[in-house]
Amino acid sequence: MERWLMFLEKDISETTLKELMSLDTAIEKAEQKIEYLSSDEETMRIYYDRERSLHERANMISSAEERKALEIARNLLDVLDNETIALKTGLDIDKINSLRNKNC
Repeated sequence: MERWLMFLEKDISETTLKELMSLDTAIEKAEQKIEYLSSDEETMRIYYDRERSLHERANMISSAEERKALEIARNLLDVLDNETIALKTGLDIDKINSLRNKNC
């Protein structure tokens, strides 16, 4: 397990990689497969498209969560103080102050 964790590290040195491959044939096969796949342009395009899609999805979710928190904060402005709203919504206190100033 420890070898695989080392193999999967982002910045593994060439020396460490060679050592791991000599100790474990499964790691050697995995490295060969990675080398093969990374040399194929179509596979790399699919990989980058997938990464971009996942990133866009994460951004959309984050944006939706912030919009919902802002909506909740606006609804609480007339019943709670800014600090409590910030604490309960996870929004920055400056954002709550700005919302309150816009409502005045």
